Amino acid sequence: MAGADRARDAIALVPGWTAITLSNQVTGETLFQETATGFVAGVVTEPPSTDASDEAAAGQVIRAGQFCPCVVMEVPVPGKPSLSLIVYVDPQVYQDRLMEQLPDDAVGAIVDRNGNFIARSLDFVERVGTPGTSYVLQAVAAAGTGIYQGVTFEGLTNYSAYATSALTGWSAHVAVNKALIDQPRSRGVSALIVGALTAILIGAGLPTYVIKDLDTRRAEDRRMMELQRSEAMSQFTATIVHDFRNILSAMQSGLRMIVRKTDNLEIVQYARLIEGAVERGTKLSNRLLSFAKEDGAEIAPVGLRELCDDMAYLLQQAAGPQVEVDVQISEGSLTAQVNRDQLELALVNLVVNARDAMHGSGRIVIAASQRGSDIEISVTDTGPGIPAELRSDLFKPFFTTKAGNGGTGLGLAQVAGMASQAKGAVSIEDAPGGGAEFLIRLPCAEADSTVSAKFT
Repeated sequence: MAGADRARDAIALVPGWTAITLSNQVTGETLFQETATGFVAGVVTEPPSTDASDEAAAGQVIRAGQFCPCVVMEVPVPGKPSLSLIVYVDPQVYQDRLMEQLPDDAVGAIVDRNGNFIARSLDFVERVGTPGTSYVLQAVAAAGTGIYQGVTFEGLTNYSAYATSALTGWSAHVAVNKALIDQPRSRGVSALIVGALTAILIGAGLPTYVIKDLDTRRAEDRRMMELQRSEAMSQFTATIVHDFRNILSAMQSGLRMIVRKTDNLEIVQYARLIEGAVERGTKLSNRLLSFAKEDGAEIAPVGLRELCDDMAYLLQQAAGPQVEVDVQISEGSLTAQVNRDQLELALVNLVVNARDAMHGSGRIVIAASQRGSDIEISVTDTGPGIPAELRSDLFKPFFTTKAGNGGTGLGLAQVAGMASQAKGAVSIEDAPGGGAEFLIRLPCAEADSTVSAKFT
């Protein structure tokens, strides 16, 4: 018999299959029966008790009877409605699968469409083939996926996630101690355990509740990591700047000694030029240190025109030889309440970003005007602009659009930090005619008219 041969092969190859029978559902006769111990033909046996309303007894668990406890798979033979092929599967197969995936701090179960246990992490031998708790049965009746509160047979008050297979009607249930879920710092971890296991066992999608909770927890974890990285970067920067300032101080002392000890005017001239560069380096290191410490930053009136005049050389050096820097700020008393060092560093960061966006060639306009009780400083470039979908992330620490090692993701974070410390804000707009426009709003002290000056 070809059917018997195939049944024999299946018993040998498929783990957990304990018997296969071909039965006549009208007469109750078993035409053949293949078991792990051998083949039997023409034996009359009592067919398994199944729900007559089911199209097939696909995956029902039976506790007592021949080859049981077992999961019975009954499928009509195509073209011969009176014949049924019945497969008996050892529930231990599903128990092993459950225990492989289940975390230590959870209680899990797989139940059939009637809510009877196919596998259970606790008391498997005693519970297999018996009904689940009322909470499990309600979830089985509801079908689909979801989360419910319940109490296990052992008295564990829990949150349980479940997911139902559309193919078999089976469902997987994973219970986690309610106290763990209710603790905010453990909630995301528990939801991850619950959601991941149900997806593995059933192949269904995660419940919406779990997805939202995981997204929230992951966002919190990312923010915590960013804070930790910022803290480490601040400490590292402060250490490096401190050592760098010591080096600059030694250079300044050496240059002053050279000027005092020589009568050669050419050497004195060169020394003065080097001393000027060292002074600019000292100023820049002070700005970096102010940014790294993020506390104790003095907020005071800063004249914007005077600041940009002092920064003219530094801004042009930051922009590069092929970029025109056009400063449009009033000559009078247009003044912002801000930390001067941080504002200088912010403007340098914006100019450097604009230069990179324009690939080293173009025009940058720095302007300022009074808007009510605020001063608005704009830095506009002629680059390609910034896509709208990136703007919400652009000021986050370590976020960069520069490929490879092109950026640290700290420049614009410093700009946002500077504005925030001064009780202001920063935003991005599309520049007229293309490019990006960064707008810094700071509390103002005075206002004046606008005049244009260029550094080329």
